[in-house]
Amino acid sequence: INQCIFHPVSSTTTKHGLHQLTQTRATGTETPCSGACAVRFNAMESELDPASLNFTNAGFGDESQLASIERLIQATLNEKNAPEVLQFQTELVEEIHSQLRKQEDVIEELEKDIQQELRRMAFSLEAKRVRYLLKLYYKTRLRKIEKFAAHILSSNELVDRLSEQEAKYCQDYFLIMGRHVTDTVLQQMPSEFRSMLKLYDLHDEDDLIARPVLDTHVFVKMLQDVGSVSLDETQMVETKAGDLFIIRYEPVAQLVGEGKAVLI
Repeated sequence: INQCIFHPVSSTTTKHGLHQLTQTRATGTETPCSGACAVRFNAMESELDPASLNFTNAGFGDESQLASIERLIQATLNEKNAPEVLQFQTELVEEIHSQLRKQEDVIEELEKDIQQELRRMAFSLEAKRVRYLLKLYYKTRLRKIEKFAAHILSSNELVDRLSEQEAKYCQDYFLIMGRHVTDTVLQQMPSEFRSMLKLYDLHDEDDLIARPVLDTHVFVKMLQDVGSVSLDETQMVETKAGDLFIIRYEPVAQLVGEGKAVLI
């Protein structure tokens, strides 16, 4: 993935004790940014170009296949940088698996001709790279599923974001971990402290459930012109395709889910 070069960002403190981010632009001026606003970067071109991964025209090289790989890169970046589990990309994953099967068929045919060994090696290398991206996508999601299993199972909306296999894994993981913690720790505790969900039985909330912090700041790149984005009840930021921001995750979560922005 191409590197982005950002203009320097410094931090100052206001009289109210709030940190302000100021970005030095090419003109030498500084633009103050309160804690609620987004920092805009004038970055060099940083398109997520699958061609930069050296996929050859002989393999994953036509426009539709490269588009699928680009979407997989974006989905993986989003999962790695989003604090919560995102919607599983079922159609994309099935499309990539289909392309891999076709690639493997081509590799088998090339193995029959020793003169095609170089092409076979190139095709095989491409397939390995795509499999790596798929594994990274799966592994990133599984890490978050394990971390937030109880939280995910408490909401039908979050369970619906998982694939069928992921939902089953989440349930099995929570049951196995619950059984393990109960047998090794909770049985030795007083009865009022034996809950896996609450620190104390009389607490109203399930304060032991790990939840993602949606108020965290992320780097985001706008893929489409989306106009104004609300930062809070009083502040808006104007966005257009190609803009880069440091911004709170919550205001852009829907845009990321709709494919109008990508986390980087």
